[in-house]
Amino acid sequence: MSNIRKLDNVINNNYNDNKLNTVLNEVLQDIIDYKDGQELNGFSKKLINELFGQLKKRNFIPPVIDIIQVGSTARNTHLKNDYDIDIFVRFEKGTDKELLKNIVLECGKTVIQKLGGKCWVEYAEHPYLSAKVDKYDIDIVPCYKLEWGDKIISAVDRTPLHNEFLINKLKTKYNIELIQDIKLLKKFLKGIGVYGSDLKTKGFSGYLCELLIIYYGGFINLLKESQYWKLGQKIILPDIYKLYNLKDDYEFIDIPNQPLIVYDPTDINRNVAAALGNENFCKFLYYSNLFLKNPSKDYFYDYDAKVAKNINNRDMGELLTLVINRPKNIVEDVIYPQMEKLQNSINVILKEHDFKYIRYGNYADENYCYLSWEFTVYMLPNVHVKVGPPVYYGNRAYQFAEKYDKCFIDGCNVCAFVERKYKTVYELFEDITSNKLNNKIATPKYVVPENAKILNIFKEKYEN
Repeated sequence: MSNIRKLDNVINNNYNDNKLNTVLNEVLQDIIDYKDGQELNGFSKKLINELFGQLKKRNFIPPVIDIIQVGSTARNTHLKNDYDIDIFVRFEKGTDKELLKNIVLECGKTVIQKLGGKCWVEYAEHPYLSAKVDKYDIDIVPCYKLEWGDKIISAVDRTPLHNEFLINKLKTKYNIELIQDIKLLKKFLKGIGVYGSDLKTKGFSGYLCELLIIYYGGFINLLKESQYWKLGQKIILPDIYKLYNLKDDYEFIDIPNQPLIVYDPTDINRNVAAALGNENFCKFLYYSNLFLKNPSKDYFYDYDAKVAKNINNRDMGELLTLVINRPKNIVEDVIYPQMEKLQNSINVILKEHDFKYIRYGNYADENYCYLSWEFTVYMLPNVHVKVGPPVYYGNRAYQFAEKYDKCFIDGCNVCAFVERKYKTVYELFEDITSNKLNNKIATPKYVVPENAKILNIFKEKYEN
């Protein structure tokens, strides 16, 4: 049923337990603030009461069934200085989506203004209200109230079920230790730069962190067990078998091409770790191993930035960045996939023209998208080898030889020495920015390279 091994058999004698405990206790002192937690709970209750009052005053109960707080602050699994409050207003199934939206936006706006805050509308599967009141960041989200096993109507309908499952699991006698270990994991993942399930980060979500700690029974157990993971690692919580009355030999659906598969207790056909990229999966394994062998607080505090600074303290290749105007009001979950699509398309052309790069990456701020490369060389000799068809392709090989003067046979292919179209990488990028290669580049809707600036830098998020 469960694929966890007995942890007693995998403890490595190289792990310094005394040093480990000292480091973890020091980090815990830094990430827990009991006073802040009490203030946050008090404000959350006030917010819910005010919202309930507005709904009742306007005769919106029903279709509203209840109001609940979800997310890490509802379960005390948040880190110090995290003031995110997620409020879900649950409606009867069958409520018109337009009515659902209008009720939450109308009543939510009234409450936020009464509390002296500012609010605005955000959009996911349907609109919801975001707000700022003092230090608190608030989301008020409409959803349908579902029971276990009900078909999901919209993606956010799962969230209250996630919350219910986690709260029940954290009610055990070990809940304090589990909650502390969840916080340690989140802080560790933030430190190594792999926390967050957005399409920019491609890391671990908060929900995933909590499930992993529950499954493995603690932070250190998780780190030790992860040393045995491989790409495609599958994790099935034992509770899933009980919740859905499944037999031990039940075959879960195969979810290919993902480094970690954690089946969602609220939807067993969904991977909680779907956002996690291969590189960040491997970073977690690598830094977990280093931390276990030599425990240090450094891993919990901007460790990824320190690594980036260290590896950039060297002789550089040729640096180049495309600086592209970023359209207003386009969220990062749209911008980053489009930057990646454009950069991958440009990489194909770079390879076609023999420009080898050491690394590449993308980054966006409020105003610009940055696509960066580091090349081994910026200039190539004027000669280029054009590879033609195999000689046994008969007429095609003959036509190739007729077209080019300096032909020769390489292996089974007819090839030719030709003059190189782009002697420098800048010439190629000038054609990209002047739209001369638009028929060869997959240009996304919001990240358009035409008229982009070309700079001799490598732009990344860790720059001072």
